[in-house]
Amino acid sequence: MNAKGIFPYQNIALTNLPGEKWKDIPDFEGLYKISNYGRVKSMPRERVMNSPHGGVYMSKEMIRKSKLDVKLNKTIGQNLYTLLITLYRDGMTFHFSVARLVYYTFGKPFDLEDHTIYISYKDHDGRNVHISNLVKSDIQTIKLLSYEEGRAVSHLSVLSKPVTQFDAAGNPIESFASMYEAGKKTGLNERNIAAVVSGTDHMYKGFFWKAGIHTRKLNLSKISRNTEQERINTGLQKRLGLKKIDRTSPPAYLNLSTQTMKGERWLDVPGYEGLYQVSSLGRVKALQKISEGKQQKWMPERIQRLTIDFRPGPKGKEIPGSAFACMASNGVKKLVSVPRLVYYLFVRKFDLADSSTRVYYKDGNSLNLHYKNLMLKRGVWSFKKVRERE
Repeated sequence: MNAKGIFPYQNIALTNLPGEKWKDIPDFEGLYKISNYGRVKSMPRERVMNSPHGGVYMSKEMIRKSKLDVKLNKTIGQNLYTLLITLYRDGMTFHFSVARLVYYTFGKPFDLEDHTIYISYKDHDGRNVHISNLVKSDIQTIKLLSYEEGRAVSHLSVLSKPVTQFDAAGNPIESFASMYEAGKKTGLNERNIAAVVSGTDHMYKGFFWKAGIHTRKLNLSKISRNTEQERINTGLQKRLGLKKIDRTSPPAYLNLSTQTMKGERWLDVPGYEGLYQVSSLGRVKALQKISEGKQQKWMPERIQRLTIDFRPGPKGKEIPGSAFACMASNGVKKLVSVPRLVYYLFVRKFDLADSSTRVYYKDGNSLNLHYKNLMLKRGVWSFKKVRERE
């Protein structure tokens, strides 16, 4: 960290840090460079304009922002951090661990596709990806060190403890004297059972597992995500150019907290009952569920990020248009209009499939999805209003 108490990856100034060195990222020469601190720089280059008229422009040199992935080590009650970066080349997207790129570039090259090779951190802090803090390792070595330092519990001691199996609804099925016995009687892998018990996973083969002998039903609403859930839609905040917001009471369209806001009511989305709900403030909630497919993972409740249809404004500046949310059922994903759902559920029922009707906003703000701010009009209504003003 520097004197201001921030990590290098948080510093997006082009000024070099003390002793900072830069090298081309392999296979991305001329596009991106990475430093021994783990900062990633996008190089100036000619780009094609994303407009109907085409054209090209020269992009500016800039420091890319890394994404911080956070997981909780329940054994010691501390967060585990991993820095990730997304790079683009020839219209394709590539995702990398920053630590792996730093070690590959400034340490010793290795097969980046070989995921049996791990890069660990001397100080156990994945936010510190300076080359001096990185060590090339493997999963066996990392686990052994974790056991010795008390950062993990050996599977041998864990597997010998009693465990209870629960069905998908959280009802207890059977208790076993050990995870070895549970695996033998159910035909399931005892280490996968241990992963659920330890909190690494939430569910295995459609079953929940909990250490000890239990007869009460599980409270599924208390099963949280392994990764820390953002409370603010920072991507949309940045797109809107909102530098300062009250993070303790953000506007509904930015609020990703599952806690119900003041005056907020929730109703099931037609056709997605039991999967999604929409609120009277225009927020969309994905309900807790078990994912489809062989893995059958547990998906806790979460608030969906809104997708805003930005449009060119009068002076060429982008302005927010309609709000949509992605919903999935039986493996089919679909973007659904949020204001239409809010009006349908909290104002008045209408034919959602009728494309001749549109939702308008009494205050002119398309981000204010409060049901009292919405109007449903025929498509020609807006043209009549324009003529009246003329």
